[in-house]
Amino acid sequence: MNAHLLIDAVVQQTMVFIAQLATAGGVRTPVAQLANQVFLDLSEELQSQGVSKKVIADMFGMALRTYHRKVRSCRQSQSEEGSTVWEAVFRHICRHEPIAATAVYQRFGQDDLDVVTGVLNDLVSSGLVYRAGRGDRAMYRMAAAADFATEDQDSLRALDWLVWLTVYRAGPLTRAQVEQQTRATSEQCREALERLLAQGHIDREGEGDDQTYTSGRFEVPLGQSHGWEAAVLDHFQALVTAVAIKLGDGAASARLGDLVGGSTWTLDVGKGHPLREEAVSTLARLRREVEELRERIDAYNAGESAAEPAERVVVYVGQYVREV
Repeated sequence: MNAHLLIDAVVQQTMVFIAQLATAGGVRTPVAQLANQVFLDLSEELQSQGVSKKVIADMFGMALRTYHRKVRSCRQSQSEEGSTVWEAVFRHICRHEPIAATAVYQRFGQDDLDVVTGVLNDLVSSGLVYRAGRGDRAMYRMAAAADFATEDQDSLRALDWLVWLTVYRAGPLTRAQVEQQTRATSEQCREALERLLAQGHIDREGEGDDQTYTSGRFEVPLGQSHGWEAAVLDHFQALVTAVAIKLGDGAASARLGDLVGGSTWTLDVGKGHPLREEAVSTLARLRREVEELRERIDAYNAGESAAEPAERVVVYVGQYVREV
């Protein structure tokens, strides 16, 4: 398998996907921190795969010292608990603008000076912050936020769907684990979980910090606009998980009877083709068949207490039609 070639192609398509999400509905979602988050997540995932930090640094084309500094800038600030240095510095500038460089360095004195300087330069180069002057005399002011997405009722509703999806797919989870997986703040996560509990979408067991959350069902009704973010994520996660399991099993080919995997077919039909209608209605037909199967399974499960751990068979399907 040519992993390098495949990675290049996957990254390219992922960037297209992210760009579409960032501009969906006419908004311009800030993506300045995306590179840092990708770096940190990829680093942590590589470590979980047993790769040493020295090798990871080499994979990124960095010296080990540079790699460690980059990681520190992406992880939590020592001066402000619960935030990365990037997030903390940006938030501090927004609250106290205009603010002098010396005041920023003083506020984040517990963090690495080079890291704070790097964050300030990144904020300026990304266009999120304006800088006037140089060195210690520099003054910083946040850029206009007119074109940035803001947290409103729709954002809270979207978070509820994402939290629900996370609990359903990965539960039982503690609140801390939900926060980690959704990247929501502690307050946002707590409020979302309380709303979902009140609506009967999730269940809670245990006491205190050991409380766990589970959900036996997740569904975004067909034709509903609310929850589309979670629906897209669910489809994406299903696809990625299937491929990841396949790769983890060492499989580089598919067999008809495989329980894990996916297939893609291209059906070439013209406007007058006798099988065109059957081709374009494939998704609708599959949706009906799987939905009917799910309803029969749910009805059976409602009347039975399973003696063995349950299995979840995750099926994902998609379709698009384009002119050639």
